[in-house]
Amino acid sequence: MEVRQGNRDIHVLADAAFSSKPFIQGVVDLGFQGFIGIPGNRTTTTGVQLKSLQKQGMKIELPDLLGIPIWVCWIWLKTKTGKEQRFVISTAPRSPANIRQTGKRRWKIEAFFKTLKSRFGFGRFGQHSKMGVLRYLRLSLLSYQICHFEHVDSQQEVTSCWPDWGALARTVRQKLCGWVRLSELKAELKALNDVLDAISII
Repeated sequence: MEVRQGNRDIHVLADAAFSSKPFIQGVVDLGFQGFIGIPGNRTTTTGVQLKSLQKQGMKIELPDLLGIPIWVCWIWLKTKTGKEQRFVISTAPRSPANIRQTGKRRWKIEAFFKTLKSRFGFGRFGQHSKMGVLRYLRLSLLSYQICHFEHVDSQQEVTSCWPDWGALARTVRQKLCGWVRLSELKAELKALNDVLDAISII
């Protein structure tokens, strides 16, 4: 959610999982401006699917949201197999460029949480108490910050590329906790040598 300080407009950014009637109706009833992802197979009141629209920024109505004007745009996102078309609707009259720009912010937020989930432990979250949740969040966010600082320190020049968080995490782990792994390896090596020495004596 984004709050604009000038006129206090509240912008709600949401993905297609929140494109249901109760959610969009609630955003409008609260006076918020919604920029919400929506499946391309949704049909307008005229019977046209969104993916068949030809003009960006068109004003449409959805059958389950009669009386609520909606403006629709689409964005092409790069994927491993090529490009994928994503649709974004706005509950306020905005230019196509503004709708696309605001809608893109959501994917940056999603990329951040995906990184936290896959690289910094959010995917293995299993706490049940309030204190446990706070401790887990602090440790995860601290890990993220340390990796971010490592990324900033290692950059030769400023770039807009998303870093390889896996490689950064390995580098930080080796720098800060390498001695732990070395101690484990030394203990394992000593145990193996003891076993081999015992066998050679026999």
